[in-house]
Formats: sequence, C-alpha cells, structure tokens
Amino acid sequence: MDGTAALMAGDEALFAQLRDGGPINLPRAYEIMDRFGIDGFVLGDPLNVFHLLGYWPQIGVTRMGQPPTSFAILSRNPDLAPAIVTSHFIYYYTFADAGARGRLAAYLFQDAGDAGGEARQVPAFAGFFADKGAAPLTGVEARRRLITDAAVDTRAIFADAGGALVRALKDMGLWQGRIAYDHAVTRLVCEHHERPGSLIEADNPLRWIRVVKSPLELALMRRGAAGNAAAVEAVIAQVRAGVPYRDLRRLFAQESAARGNRAVFMTIDRVSSDLPGDDAVGDGQSLFFDGVGHFQNYHGDYARTVFVGEPGPAARRTAQAAEAGWKAIREQLRPGLRFSEVTRIGMETLRKTGADGLVSFGPHSVGLMHTDEPGEIRGGFYAKPDLLLEENMILSVDCPSLDTGIGGSVHIEDLVVITRDGAEPIHPLGNHIITI
Repeated sequence: MDGTAALMAGDEALFAQLRDGGPINLPRAYEIMDRFGIDGFVLGDPLNVFHLLGYWPQIGVTRMGQPPTSFAILSRNPDLAPAIVTSHFIYYYTFADAGARGRLAAYLFQDAGDAGGEARQVPAFAGFFADKGAAPLTGVEARRRLITDAAVDTRAIFADAGGALVRALKDMGLWQGRIAYDHAVTRLVCEHHERPGSLIEADNPLRWIRVVKSPLELALMRRGAAGNAAAVEAVIAQVRAGVPYRDLRRLFAQESAARGNRAVFMTIDRVSSDLPGDDAVGDGQSLFFDGVGHFQNYHGDYARTVFVGEPGPAARRTAQAAEAGWKAIREQLRPGLRFSEVTRIGMETLRKTGADGLVSFGPHSVGLMHTDEPGEIRGGFYAKPDLLLEENMILSVDCPSLDTGIGGSVHIEDLVVITRDGAEPIHPLGNHIITI
C-alpha cells in the first residue's frame, strides 16, 4: 500500500460516523449553552449545519449565493434530538443520500418563504419524483424514496419554510426563551410570527464550542492535517529554480485532491495572491510554503522553510531560530497555558539563541475554520483573546520571520492536539527546514 492509499484507508469509517450525526462535541455544546444562557441554536449557515448534523446543504449562502433554506436546531435539553428544517425536495435530493439519521426530527416544507399565520401542513405533491413503474428503481432512487417517505409518514409536509421553522421551534420548547441564530432569516421569521423569546448572534458561542474537539473531530483533524502536510511536501519535492509560484500553487490543488483533500490556499514566499504574476523560485533563495487544505471541512495548516541551493547566513540563522523556538514551545505546551505564554516561550528562546531577527510565535486554534476560536467582541470586531489551552484543542503556532532583506522568507508551522498533560503532533513532522 503506497502512502496515499494508506492515508485514505480509514476514510470510509469516518464517513460512516458522519452519517450517524454531526461531529459536534455535544457535551461541550451543552456546557457553552449553559454558560451563555442559550436555550437553543437555530443554524442556517452550511458550516454550522454540517457541524451539528454532518450534512452540508447544497443550497446555501456560502456556495450557491442564496439565503439558507435548510436549518439545524439544537435544544439545550439533551433529551431532545436535533432537528432539520428543509424542503421536501432537498431532503429527497441530497439529505437522504447519507441514509437514516437516528432520532433526528425532520420538518419538511413545500415552498421557500413565509406566508405568516399558523403553520399549515399540506399533502405531499403527487408528481414529486413519481415512480413511473417503467423500470425498477435504481439504488439511489430506492434509498431516497424509502428515507423520505419515512420522514413524511412521521410528520406531514408544511406549506412553507416559515411555518415549518415555527412548528419546529414550538415542538422543541424554543418558542420562548433565548435562541442563538446565525442568519437574519431566522430573526425575520421570529419577528414575523411575533415570537416572544429573545435572540442573540450565534457565531461566538459556536466558536467556544468548536475550540474543544469531539473524538470524531479529532479523527477528522488528523486525517485532514496528514493529507494537507503530504500535499505540501509533494509540492516542495517539485521546487526548482525558475519554477513560477503560480504553477506550484496549482500543483498544491492537484496534490490535495489526489489525497482526498480540498486546497484552500497556499502562500509561497509571503505571496498569497491568485492573480497572475512573474514571481518564480530563485537559486540560493530561502522561501516558505504554507498550505491550508481540508478533509470533510476540517483543516490542515502546515508550513516549511525551503533552501534552494545554499542560502545566505541571515536566512539560515533565522530559520534555525524559528525551529528552536517552536521546539521549546512544543515541549512546554499543556492545558492551562495561555496564548500569551506560548508567544513568550518562543521569544525567550529567540533571545537565548542570540538571534537578531524577529520571528512571530502566534498561536491560533484550527478546525472547521483556519482560525477557529472565539474572540473578544469590540464594537462588532473580534480581538484576539488570551485563551487558556484546553485538552482536545487543536493548536497551531505560526513561526514566520517578520524581517526582510535576509535573503528570502522563513516560516514553520505544525498542528498539535493538547493532551491531558502536554501536546502531540497530529501529522508527521518530518524536517522543518528542507534543502533542495
């Protein structure tokens, strides 16, 4: 079995777990809901729907340019299963493909919109993917029909999205109390129906949930990070003097796809723009490759410094100082350490090495987003908080040089999981400094 096949060998087991439900850390979710006084989440952003249900809506604001018509709902009552509100069409056409979803409650509707008044239920549209009987149903057709019919038999279809959402909130005991929402559609429906409860924005509480990973999330992170690191290493193996940066960036997308990942971006020698340019690898240059890609929406973040031939002494000293700082940090990571202390350890190591350059040691959490952590809200903006490290947090520490005129660029970055009494990498480390 080659390296790529070995990397992907466990993918089907991960897919099976996602079909059983979302990767969200539910105990953590209930803890955060208690902390913020939240009675329930109503989530329409596809990323958040995926986190709760393990399902990415095909029609959503992030990819299709439309307001959400699929919603995931979570009650603070752990005895109540999550619910999905979506159209009859989408439930059949995409959601049912993953198979039955245990106790998940489904509230299906016929048309987008909100006519107001009471939530009206309507018969299933007789012509909706009707079986003509001219040939046996295909496997896809039979699966979709079986699962969708079971949902319709449990609960009749609602006339419109607003009515379905209102009924779901009432059934789940969320018509009053405090709801956290992530899209204006939810707020507008609640106002339209004069819902008596209060509303808050969900983004920051959701980040507080996501910063500590469930076992499934950790498995997805390990898989995504390993695939991402391998894709970056495959690009570095093709580096030669004269190769354009844009060609290497395209290669990263190909190498990511070959490993079942999706490329998000690759920064080469501090250049991140996708616009065509003439930047190319130079002989004797130091340059870094920082690649971010994801597997099932869980991101890897991996950077290495590459010397093309013999680098200048300033670049070599800076790279060695960055590597020493990151090593010292890794050895001291543990729950209870603050972000500011992580940076302090790196800077103290720089001083001990006698380095005269500036390397930034910037910690951040990684998960469903490249920077997946809560913020301190300041006038609508997020400021970086001085977070405490917690067990099962995924941490990146960016270690780039912030100096110019040293013969190129330097950066080192890995992902580690915070354990009960330390930290461990979630992908192979290999060499932090690579000479071509």
